[in-house]
Amino acid sequence: MKRFVALFVGTLLTLLLASHATAQEPGQAPGKAEAKKKIAGDRLSGRIQMINKDTSTITLARGTVKRTVLYSPNTKITYQNKPSTIDEVKEGRRVIVLGKFDEKAQLQATRIEIRE
Repeated sequence: MKRFVALFVGTLLTLLLASHATAQEPGQAPGKAEAKKKIAGDRLSGRIQMINKDTSTITLARGTVKRTVLYSPNTKITYQNKPSTIDEVKEGRRVIVLGKFDEKAQLQATRIEIRE
């Protein structure tokens, strides 16, 4: 019986210490997943439905959801993993866009990857 109690108390202490070690207090550094998201920024993917070079906007469609992406001359564009230009961004092509969302829920693109 003493063995059982000692084993139970030991297990309980181990679980208590393990949960305390993994608990995160407010204000501490973010976890790995949060840190990765902060580094990568926001992301959208889908097919290009429309591109307007006058307003520097791209409309992406993924299913029935449509999102607006804003690009600038500083936006890095790659096509088949090679540097490219906005001329390769064409309707119907699949893209992955990285950047930050603004207050209008539009993605300010820092990078556009064109996929085939």
